Amino acid sequence: MDSLSTMRKGRSSLDVLLIQSNPRESEVYSDLIREIADCKIDVLSRISSSMEWLARSNYHLVVIDSSEIDSPSKDPKNKTQANKEKASLGSFDGIDGIGLLERIKRVSPNTSVILVSEGANVESAVSAIRLGAEDYLKKPFNLEKFKLAVKRGLDRNKVFEGASGATGFFNLLNSCQLISATLDEEKIFSIVKSYLAQELGTNFTAIYELDDGNPIRVDHSPDPEATERALEEVLEIAVYSANPFPKMLEAGEISRFIDRGQLTPGLFVFRLRCVEPKDYFLVSLSPKRPSNVESFENRLRLLARQVEVTGNNIKEFQGVRQLAFVDDATGLGNTRYLNDILDREIQNSRTLKRSFAVLFIDADHFKKVNDSHGHLMGTRLLNELGQHLKGHVRGSDTVFRYGGDEFIAVLAPCDFETAQAVAERFRRSVEKNAFCQTENGGIHFTVSIGVALYPDHADSKKRVIEIADHAMYEAKKKSRNCVYVVPLPAAKPPLKAAKS
Repeated sequence: MDSLSTMRKGRSSLDVLLIQSNPRESEVYSDLIREIADCKIDVLSRISSSMEWLARSNYHLVVIDSSEIDSPSKDPKNKTQANKEKASLGSFDGIDGIGLLERIKRVSPNTSVILVSEGANVESAVSAIRLGAEDYLKKPFNLEKFKLAVKRGLDRNKVFEGASGATGFFNLLNSCQLISATLDEEKIFSIVKSYLAQELGTNFTAIYELDDGNPIRVDHSPDPEATERALEEVLEIAVYSANPFPKMLEAGEISRFIDRGQLTPGLFVFRLRCVEPKDYFLVSLSPKRPSNVESFENRLRLLARQVEVTGNNIKEFQGVRQLAFVDDATGLGNTRYLNDILDREIQNSRTLKRSFAVLFIDADHFKKVNDSHGHLMGTRLLNELGQHLKGHVRGSDTVFRYGGDEFIAVLAPCDFETAQAVAERFRRSVEKNAFCQTENGGIHFTVSIGVALYPDHADSKKRVIEIADHAMYEAKKKSRNCVYVVPLPAAKPPLKAAKS
């Protein structure tokens, strides 16, 4: 294997993988490890090859020194060289040491992992330990502390090695650790798939849900290989033939083995819930029944409970995140959410070569409303105005409260003529509407609107908002209750996009 060296010292039953590009440091690590145990040590200098090697080997311990990747050169003169070294190491394909740890634990949960990095900090150390790392050391580290971590990792591996019941429990513990450390539902399902692969020896699992009693697959691969497509077809036929999901729901089962038929393979079905209050069915193809099915089912109940608890945590996090993006007075997106949307639309504009519009909207003489009707009525009016504006845009557009009596609408995609037309539609609809209606009538007022386009008028989110803001002030200076559009630069014709 490329860049793989193997160092042996007599016969040994312990296997260690060291991921380190510096030959001198590799020797130091190897000597320290051999002071703890007689073992075979494989050294990989190409990190990008490590997962392939791990999948084919059964290592008791993996030591990852990701210093070159996590901590690029601080010397500007050496940045080019550092980048070259980073490329030669293999960059985890965008995955850092924590990401590699997670992958190792998913394919080989019994393997102990020690992370070493010059860029280690408290946050990354906590993440590593939560994901099951034996230790996360910052260079330079205490040699005795490193040796102690090595001893712990190898000793723990010996405890579980050869004990099938203990190994099953350890696999469960590791999977629950990984699940509890993520806020991504897709990653949770991926971890559960890996767990089933370890327990049942299956190499293909798909996720289904019921739609009017019919099984519908919900995790199609974007571009599956021919082998996977063949397995998908076999599984699809078996699932539709057996259709076990309604029976499992009726019986309250969370798992079921389905024996092989004359024309269909054996299946294993695991029912669980995650973020949404609905049942998902993970179906594994051609499973091997565990020797102790009752113990396996008990572990599945614990796993299902962990998934459900983490799903609830994700839901709460999404709720808190949603609150962080919502303006209290109007229920519209706030400036924090505006920044996120602008980042997204700028990326879309660059990728898809299309423009989007920013409309800066300000209520005319709003102070008079507060003075005449009170601040509570003013807040109610802002709420109604926000909802009114929201009702006059497409699903792909977003309206935000920018502050005070100012609003911003992001129209995406949108060209110059459409932006003008939508802004004018806003203006006319507000002028005609009576807000905060009571027995004595409603409140009539108007808005001034400034319009700017990205990238036609500006090439940054800050600048496009500034131009739209200045345009709004031009509308106020002109007469109020009007729309002002910044003229397009002559040298840059507008990008065309779908009309509103």
